[in-house]
Amino acid sequence: MSLGARLRQYRTARSYTLDELVERMGGVVTKQALSKYEHDRAMPRTTVLLALARALDINASRLIAEPEYHFQLVAYRALASLPKKEQETIESTVQLELERRLTLMDKLGIAHGYPFKGAATLSDVSAAEYAAGELRRAWNLGGGPIASVVDTLESNGVHLIDVDTERKFDGLAVIATDEHGEQVACGIAARLEVSRARQRMSHAHEVGHLSMRASEGVDEEAAARLFAGAFLYPADAVRAEFGAHRTRVTTDELLAAKRRWGMSIQGIVRRLRDLEVIDETSYKWWCMYINRAGWRTDEPGDEPREHSTWVETYAHRAAAEGLIARETLVDYIPTISNRTVPEDMDRRALLKLPLAERRAFMKAQAEAHAAEYNAMIDREWLDAGMGEWDQEHE
Repeated sequence: MSLGARLRQYRTARSYTLDELVERMGGVVTKQALSKYEHDRAMPRTTVLLALARALDINASRLIAEPEYHFQLVAYRALASLPKKEQETIESTVQLELERRLTLMDKLGIAHGYPFKGAATLSDVSAAEYAAGELRRAWNLGGGPIASVVDTLESNGVHLIDVDTERKFDGLAVIATDEHGEQVACGIAARLEVSRARQRMSHAHEVGHLSMRASEGVDEEAAARLFAGAFLYPADAVRAEFGAHRTRVTTDELLAAKRRWGMSIQGIVRRLRDLEVIDETSYKWWCMYINRAGWRTDEPGDEPREHSTWVETYAHRAAAEGLIARETLVDYIPTISNRTVPEDMDRRALLKLPLAERRAFMKAQAEAHAAEYNAMIDREWLDAGMGEWDQEHE
């Protein structure tokens, strides 16, 4: 990836226009100059490069270093309904976040693993039902409710990324490949402001896109919808609880199923239709009722969404092991404050400890500060190397 492409990626991830980036740089360059940089028709000098990095709130080395991973967008629902700027912001944000997580794993020595190698090929939409059952079996999920879809996916190597964007955005799946084109990881992005049931359905829908390949003529969206319902609420469980055929179901039954299986009422009704527990007439009646009741956006029984702790867990570990500087924790966990990092032990309290404990404490402190020192050296090295950058790109 060229510097221009990298610059555009970071700018769009921050949702800045060219004019806004010029303003954040204090007018160091013009809008026309930035456009030339992004299209690789000109190269910024040191002072401009550093100003760009400050305005984007990143280290300048991120702009000039070649990324170790490449990304392929697998599925993007409601793409046409989003403004182009919003599309670019989401795409760049998701790719950069997945890249950052893979880099963190590299620092920790954690091996990457793509969980959907040998994805099933669908000859028709109905095969998605079987594919969902196979994945549940492969992940040892049994036939009961999934307590946490977030924990289940992350424990099986799927990175989950929250996107704070418009209501029109549903989900996005992305695959990361290495320099040899080998699939090494995948991520799923979903809209931040949704209920637990809608979040779970969105994640399951994107898992469908990742774990299945549709043959020509097969409706991929319809297959992913069926997969999501079957993954969250297996057919055997639906028939055990609702029966094989029903002429009427009640709101109380649907709410009970929602609480147990973590699916929306809309999703459960569609599941009943897909499995022919209710007929098309009943399904349409429920769709009209849900619409009149305003449940398309605000259902009864909604619960707070599930939350991922993956980044927090591994960022803290990297800081504890001295692999990242403590002050960079805020880059991984925006809600954290550097004041939450424990202060050095009081000197008098330290002297009261046994010799072995004092040495262990001092060793840990030295390792922690070594990361900060190395980060400082990296910055100094970058600044020192900018002279060579200028000579090469004059």
